Amino acid sequence: MARSILPDIYFRTMETIAVYRKVPIGCVFAFAMMGIGCAPPPPRNTHDADVTTIKEGEVVWVRHWSVRDTERIVAHYAEDASLMLPRTPPANGKEAIRELVKQMVQDAALQLTFEATRVEVAKSGELGFSEGTYSLTLTDGVSKLPSTDKGTYLTIYQKIYGAWRAARSVYTSSIAAGAER
Repeated sequence: MARSILPDIYFRTMETIAVYRKVPIGCVFAFAMMGIGCAPPPPRNTHDADVTTIKEGEVVWVRHWSVRDTERIVAHYAEDASLMLPRTPPANGKEAIRELVKQMVQDAALQLTFEATRVEVAKSGELGFSEGTYSLTLTDGVSKLPSTDKGTYLTIYQKIYGAWRAARSVYTSSIAAGAER
């Protein structure tokens, strides 16, 4: 009697399928274990260092104003920044800010100081702000005498390639328009 090879093929096929069924489960487990080891570490908490960097940067910025260094003053701003001073049209963009700063540093009476009373940085570490008080002395266009303006400011910072740059600076006078300064 001739022996049928069909049952032999059937059992070998079933054994092969059983082996291949185990391979995907093993691969999935191996890839899962590799994924756990390759996950990026959680971001470092740089909040306190960022707050300190902004505070120290503003101290340096005031120093740049005191020595009337236009390029160093403007370097604190982002390319698309806006600077809004009282009774002055907004300067939008670094070039417009540069032109405004050039005019200001040519004024013999120029004195600008500002000091942060509060600095915060977002959890993401990409945005921050400082707020505080300022004093700005310039020559009055009408009287040709030095005129001092005092008030508050808010500067919004953006971290660009690891460096904090002013994206928006708004200065609000505490002296009413038309009042004696």
